[in-house]
Amino acid sequence: MKKIIFICFSLLLALTGGCSMNDNEKNSKNNENKTEAVKPKDMDPKDLPQVPAFQDERTREYMVSTKEEEPGYYLLESKLKGFRMLFPEDAEYSDSETSKTNESLFFDSVNKEKNIVMNASVKFYQNESFINNPETMLDIVSGKNEYKGNFEKIETKEKDIYFASKQENFEKEDKPSYIYLGYIKSKEQGYLGMEYSFMFSCSANTQTCNQKPEDYEKKVKKILNSVTFILNKKEKEDGK
Repeated sequence: MKKIIFICFSLLLALTGGCSMNDNEKNSKNNENKTEAVKPKDMDPKDLPQVPAFQDERTREYMVSTKEEEPGYYLLESKLKGFRMLFPEDAEYSDSETSKTNESLFFDSVNKEKNIVMNASVKFYQNESFINNPETMLDIVSGKNEYKGNFEKIETKEKDIYFASKQENFEKEDKPSYIYLGYIKSKEQGYLGMEYSFMFSCSANTQTCNQKPEDYEKKVKKILNSVTFILNKKEKEDGK
């Protein structure tokens, strides 16, 4: 009889302990969700990563979370909530333009070790007929950047990336600047896309400027490949 009572008591403790553990796990997950729900723009800068992307007040308005997606990169979301992409930790907002159908974002970064500055811009389009026409878009991009060459087409499941590069020698600069340009077209939804331009150049002292175009191209393509158009994804999730 005592043995039966002991077994029942043991089972009761196990069940009670299991419930307590489940409650603790639930509370832990709830706390994690609450933490994730707080946007970087609403957090104390002291609690944010100590990098320009978060310490600059205007830039952190675009940052999705403090989670590092890849070494040196965090996730950015546009104000129109039309796209997300990787954003360099050392980059900062410089300007923007937003309307009902498009959004431009300009940002810069400075690599003090290599003495390289990056000036970049992306322009998001939605519900614009010309974004569906590669020839028209490439003419627009070429005209804006005074480019007369061809574009490489990089195809992924969700988008087509049109990519080109050129070297520019500006006045009063001893070393050239390297420019990467093109546009991205969504394959999942019509009339949705983005044009872009990235320029890398020496900052102040050209003698200590360590230029590596192959690294520039790799960095730009990493950002471009990370671009996700989220408008159409939200519509699918909502059953529209």
